[in-house]
Amino acid sequence: MGISVSSSGSPSRFHLTGEDIINECKSSVNFNEKSVLITGGTNGIGLETCRVLACAGANVYALGRDQSKLENVVKTIQNELKEKTSSGSIQGYICDLNSFQSIKEFADKFEQDRCQVNILILNAGITNFNYVKTIDELEQTIGVNHIGQAYLTKLLLPNLIANCPSRIVVVSSDLHAGPPLNYQMLDQWNSGMKNGWHIARSYQQSKLANVLFARALASRFQSQQITAYSLHPGVIKTNLGSGIPLLGLAKSFLKTKTMSEGVATSIFCAIKTDLENETGKYFADSTVQNDADKWTEQDLEQFWNWTEKIIQDKVK
Repeated sequence: MGISVSSSGSPSRFHLTGEDIINECKSSVNFNEKSVLITGGTNGIGLETCRVLACAGANVYALGRDQSKLENVVKTIQNELKEKTSSGSIQGYICDLNSFQSIKEFADKFEQDRCQVNILILNAGITNFNYVKTIDELEQTIGVNHIGQAYLTKLLLPNLIANCPSRIVVVSSDLHAGPPLNYQMLDQWNSGMKNGWHIARSYQQSKLANVLFARALASRFQSQQITAYSLHPGVIKTNLGSGIPLLGLAKSFLKTKTMSEGVATSIFCAIKTDLENETGKYFADSTVQNDADKWTEQDLEQFWNWTEKIIQDKVK
């Protein structure tokens, strides 16, 4: 397509689909060499990301927490691969980000199966209308959207390093904008105190953590040929927040993307060549934004240590 990447969003790239990105990159990417693990792979843009990358020829691992949904996704995509005579593949693994035990069991099985991964897409995300806790007694929004995926990443890092150059792509949201991370407040929520908890605040803090996580990963692992990116997929009519009053109404007033358009930036960050110099950056509409440039190394160190402490305290 010959579309250049600018430093700010471009209307011409807003409606790009996942297939458009594949076509844009296919001359410089060997998809058969891409092994991609995607969290939240049974619904919404996670499922579509799995489908598009597998059809392009990548080896895809879809993670989900529901066995029947996972089996259906794998079967459906495998049928499409046969129809298109694609050399790609799709496998499903159970992994419930709500449980550290489930995450560890997945990582152990993934290693036992001698699977290799060089692209990790942290796509899973939840919102809650009410205060809910994970199996490990963390506030669920931050527990699943950040802490669970951070633990998964920690367990997969040796695999990613062994198969470098590797990429980690973190699906965030423009809704990350707002107050800085309030560690004291998050610790209180994680300890069971609901003071100050609100659906919008919990989601904003978790999506901000996603951006910081990509920045911290980029800072720590670039020397080991691991790059990381965070992104806003766009406003998409998915099941995310389906139980939240007025959210669906609010979406009707915003400029939305189709499911096919909603996966474009994730796929762009996962496969676009020559993005190494953009590691740690935040993307929207498949273009670099400036949102991830405002944190110091001290900020990232504080964030990393806070995340690590929670994991260490909870993992037995």
